[in-house]
Amino acid sequence: MKILSYGGGADSYAMELDAFDRGELPDLALFADVGSKKGNDGEWPDTYRHMLEYAIPQFERRGVPFVWITTEMYPIRGRESLLKYFEETRTLPTRMSRMCTMSSKVERIEKYVADHHAGQPIEMWIGFEAGEEKRLEHDPHANGATPGRVNRYPLRERGLCRCLAVKLIRDHGMPVPRKSACMFCPFSTRGDFQTLAREYPETFERVVKLEENCHTTKSGKVMKYSFDGPFLRDWIKKPYKRRVIPCGVCGAAERETKETGCGWL
Repeated sequence: MKILSYGGGADSYAMELDAFDRGELPDLALFADVGSKKGNDGEWPDTYRHMLEYAIPQFERRGVPFVWITTEMYPIRGRESLLKYFEETRTLPTRMSRMCTMSSKVERIEKYVADHHAGQPIEMWIGFEAGEEKRLEHDPHANGATPGRVNRYPLRERGLCRCLAVKLIRDHGMPVPRKSACMFCPFSTRGDFQTLAREYPETFERVVKLEENCHTTKSGKVMKYSFDGPFLRDWIKKPYKRRVIPCGVCGAAERETKETGCGWL
């Protein structure tokens, strides 16, 4: 059984359109939502909008079922959202841990597959780009390490880096979604948090309190989004300038951005 793991960002959408182009459709697409129904405590709203207006209808027109895994179906370690988990445990998401991905995505997708497709061999399509080989080092299902399941990386197979994935979407005449990420993601830039404070102040205040209420580490270190800088409210006061990075795959002088929270590309 071929399952496309849909994250909601440009990589996932490019993987979907590429499947249509080559005539190899998945049997199912899965999206694990990290937020609750109560409001802005999950993905950025534009991520949901793009899925609802473009990705899901295109799957449905081709007869590919799309399953939206909610926290009502599978809570995130007993909580109604990932943000709620961090608030109640007084912890902060960090770049050093894969806890976010494991608890809100991997664990819940595996539970769904076990509950609905037990005993079937699974080929899971993952949207890793060409040039992201290091991410495979952390993939527990890579190279058939898990009996009955193998992960496949269509973008990597096709040599599609972020730039070429974005080009594929634009060549289809479709809007390009930003990188899928929680509104409180530790990989967010200062610009992302400035956008959050401006457009979704209630969620920003929750994130500020999350940081302020976080437990210190065993060594007594105070956890912050800015690492050794100021707390979030002060950190975003400085101007933000996006880094320009060349692409090592296609050779573009400026690699397509993976920033979040700024609407369409």
